[in-house]
Amino acid sequence: MSKHTDSTEHRGSKKSDCSSKKADKSKKADKSKKADKKKHRKNDGAGEVSRGRVRAHFLDGETGPWAKKLAGESSESAEPTSEASEAATNGASAQSPQVRRTDRQGPDYTAPTSIDIVADPVLHAISTRRSISKLGPETPNDSDLRELIRAVSSVADHKGLKPWRFIIIRGDDRIRLGEALDEAGDVHRKAGEINEKPLRAELLLALVASPVDNPKVPAWEQHATAAGAGHLLELALWQAGWGAMWRSGTLANEPAVRRLHRLKESELLMGWLYIGAVPERYRQRLAHSTRPLPDPEQFLDTL
Repeated sequence: MSKHTDSTEHRGSKKSDCSSKKADKSKKADKSKKADKKKHRKNDGAGEVSRGRVRAHFLDGETGPWAKKLAGESSESAEPTSEASEAATNGASAQSPQVRRTDRQGPDYTAPTSIDIVADPVLHAISTRRSISKLGPETPNDSDLRELIRAVSSVADHKGLKPWRFIIIRGDDRIRLGEALDEAGDVHRKAGEINEKPLRAELLLALVASPVDNPKVPAWEQHATAAGAGHLLELALWQAGWGAMWRSGTLANEPAVRRLHRLKESELLMGWLYIGAVPERYRQRLAHSTRPLPDPEQFLDTL
């Protein structure tokens, strides 16, 4: 009897040990799964490169192939777990068109990018563009402006309505603009004083949105097209070697200012591009700048 009891207790002890081992294994498996998931989330940005590494490559003089190289290095350690892939597939197949997804994965950055914003001249101009507040006296001539505007006329434009135009403001016309702004703002100056704000550049281009009646293209969309033309012109000026600063303000569409620009009732003054030469000191500062671009992932998402 005593022997049987000891044997029973021994077997019970073995069962307890086995249960304990299974519990330990289960905990380890849970920790492993959590680690895999955490690693997978971390590797979602496989195509993203750290600011420090990018800066190091720039300082080493590797400006062309750095993006592909770093993206390739990141992609090697970016293999998604089979469990995560299976869960995503099962989740997608179980969705109904009327049901809002709760397992949204977000963009997939595991594939390396083939885009090099440094080597490509257009992308480089876009990524390095800056607004220049203090401009030199030299400006593009009117023939230059005509060619630049010819280039930007390819702006995305629903129905090809071309709902925008520019007005050249030089010389004493800038003083007239200052007077109109003073009238709009109810500003009274002493004799001989003028509003010097429009004199911050030798050339101003007023951007006017000129929407036309079209049942398929609302006014807001035509305003967006006009703004697109203005931004493309800024980029074109930058690539051509000129600096620009887009200024507006609360007085842009007050009656006195609208009257000076001879605006129609349906038109909207979207501000002025102040244009001139980029000072050499600024060019030097820009050449040695390491200011990073904002994280693009904040602007990109999935449904």
